[in-house]
Amino acid sequence: MKTMSAFDRVLDAARSNIRRVVLPEGKDERILTAAVEAYLRRLADPILLGQKEQLQAIANRLELSLEGITIVDPASYSRRDAYIAALLRKRGDRGMTAEKADHALEDPLTFACLMVSEGDADACVAGATTSTADVVRNAKRYVGTRSGETLVSSCFIMLLKQEHPVSDLMLIGDCALVINPDAEQLAAIAVATGDTAIQLTGITPEVAMLSFSTNGSARNAAVSKVTQATALARQMRSEWRIVGEVQLDAAVVPEILHRKAPEQASENPCNILIFPTLDAGNIGYKLIQRFGGAQAIGPILQGLAKPVNDLSRGCSIDDIVNIMAVSAAQVRSIH
Repeated sequence: MKTMSAFDRVLDAARSNIRRVVLPEGKDERILTAAVEAYLRRLADPILLGQKEQLQAIANRLELSLEGITIVDPASYSRRDAYIAALLRKRGDRGMTAEKADHALEDPLTFACLMVSEGDADACVAGATTSTADVVRNAKRYVGTRSGETLVSSCFIMLLKQEHPVSDLMLIGDCALVINPDAEQLAAIAVATGDTAIQLTGITPEVAMLSFSTNGSARNAAVSKVTQATALARQMRSEWRIVGEVQLDAAVVPEILHRKAPEQASENPCNILIFPTLDAGNIGYKLIQRFGGAQAIGPILQGLAKPVNDLSRGCSIDDIVNIMAVSAAQVRSIH
């Protein structure tokens, strides 16, 4: 399946049932510009947090119209008292008081996550000026995890050049959250990323559990972890092709895999790459992006009750628009 037809599925899902996506960093010019673009392309119904006059002044400077864009000022929002009550309900056993809750709502990210939790927005996108740690902490604390989920992980959709010899779309994980997953966590990341691939793009998962070893070519505790994770992931999704442990070249070049591990070979390259550690994953996605010319969409957070997605602080306007579309499309798949 070609990149644009696969990613068009995400865009079509966003357009088919337009969702409210709250953007707590409304004063950032990239965020404001992306909100207008997403609205004009009917990919989302953006909600910008901030003072209307201040956001309008930024829009005027950028020669943008905010007509049709919802602006919410947290200081005067009519549902603020409901959010204080929600904070007391969620955090009362940890010392939250009404006064502390009122102060907490001064943080736009906390406010945005409460909007999602309480049903006043369908999804949240943040991270243009906020650290990943802050985004994830607020998401876990106020939106919570999906029923039955204990691990919040992440993946990226990588859009490669159309003429790329291996593939033009793949998903990779975990590149943003879980620092050194054990075998059970690594298997869970593989399954979550494959599920995300199906839900958002419709591709059939062919998963590579990456290592510096292929098919037992090296012996090491790090290799054993990946081997164990591969076995666990196969138990969890027996209908998928899951290759491991496997080196990157063998994962994406069928001829190499046929030589190194013929019993795991296929005519198809793997389209989902699972890295053994966050070090490897974060470096790997940036190598693909910067040297391979790929577009990285994410990190897409997995395991939350409702969509909250992160941005790199180096994100472009296109990156923000795309993750807004992903967030809108996730609403349907999560529910």
